[in-house]
Amino acid sequence: MKINFPALFQTPLQKYNFFLIYGNDEEVFQRTLLFLQKKFTTTFESKTEEELRNTPQPKLSLFGNSLPSLTLVSNATDKVIPLLEHLKEGTYVFTSQKARAQSKLVTFFSGSATSLAIAAYTAPLSSSEFEFLTQELTLPISFQTNLFKAYQNDWGGLLSALDKVRLFGDLKEEEYSLFLRSSPLHDESGFLTQAFLLKNVKEALVGFSMVNKTELILLLRSLSRSFQVLLNLLFIKATGKTIPWTTLTPPIFFKEQPLYEKALSRWKEKEVLHFLETLLTAEQDIKFSALGFTALERRLLHCLKS
Repeated sequence: MKINFPALFQTPLQKYNFFLIYGNDEEVFQRTLLFLQKKFTTTFESKTEEELRNTPQPKLSLFGNSLPSLTLVSNATDKVIPLLEHLKEGTYVFTSQKARAQSKLVTFFSGSATSLAIAAYTAPLSSSEFEFLTQELTLPISFQTNLFKAYQNDWGGLLSALDKVRLFGDLKEEEYSLFLRSSPLHDESGFLTQAFLLKNVKEALVGFSMVNKTELILLLRSLSRSFQVLLNLLFIKATGKTIPWTTLTPPIFFKEQPLYEKALSRWKEKEVLHFLETLLTAEQDIKFSALGFTALERRLLHCLKS
């Protein structure tokens, strides 16, 4: 069977073991993959055509059941067609940006009773897709309507807004508008992280002035990741060993090294541990005690002055 992407949300998937996503819109590819992953409630295991050819099929357990599997094979070619009859267990998703409606690969998937070909061409956000993305959230109808209008042509922006709603927890009506506009988190988060690592109160104040209230939890987590790295560096420094910058987990690359080298000279282990604890407590207070922006700013800046 062959369908266009918008029809995917009304198509029963249970009878299909093989899916082919083809077309030229990378975002629609990602939207399709997200939908399939959520529908099958499992994660993708990526394989190449060669790996698929050489991997033995999983055997059923003694109880007749095996864990559900969802295998992703990118850049598929016509060579996968002979392999399909040997794939007895699991669900397989193939992608091809080169295949077109009349190609051999698409024709095969379209004519198979156990296969579904999905055309991934430019498509605006539909009400069905929006309902699917928001189904686990309890949102007022008026807020849902405004979200849909605000992000109908910005799928990535909608995902970001929904992530913030989940992080923020229960919302008050006067807070809805905060989630209907984009925020410069990605830029200002890096700016603020640098200011805090360098204990630069003035730059931290400037960064805080540009942060959207809905970004607070994401900001706290960004700071937490950076200071966990700094804490690890302090532990290594205390041993007197040379810091293996590029082999750390996560690695610190050349452009970031000067920043962390300066931070090492400005922070003590005890201070970093206190700051990490402050970040964790602040996230809890935002979620459960309605900690305000001004109070949060004051609490974090106090750590720079101590």
